[in-house]
Amino acid sequence: MIVDLVTFRVKRGKEQEFERQNDEWLALMRRARGFIGQVLMRNAEDPVEYHAEVRWVSKEYRDRFAAHEDASSKALIQRGAAVLDGPPSHRVLEQV
Repeated sequence: MIVDLVTFRVKRGKEQEFERQNDEWLALMRRARGFIGQVLMRNAEDPVEYHAEVRWVSKEYRDRFAAHEDASSKALIQRGAAVLDGPPSHRVLEQV
């Protein structure tokens, strides 16, 4: 199993829009092979910082999803640029 820990910095005032977009990403991921689940958390001390813990069966499935671009994912990426304060950072961890 692989866990992709993703950190997002959201522009102030755009938190609800980001959370709605996350729901759309989650719908896309649920249709992807190898997706296990996601937990989205907001930093209680810095409410514009979010962390997503995204679980995949393997790194190959995670990488395949990340590389796949269709109309839905392209639109979400473009809309995400308007609410994020820079690109998200990723840490990919594997279960031992």
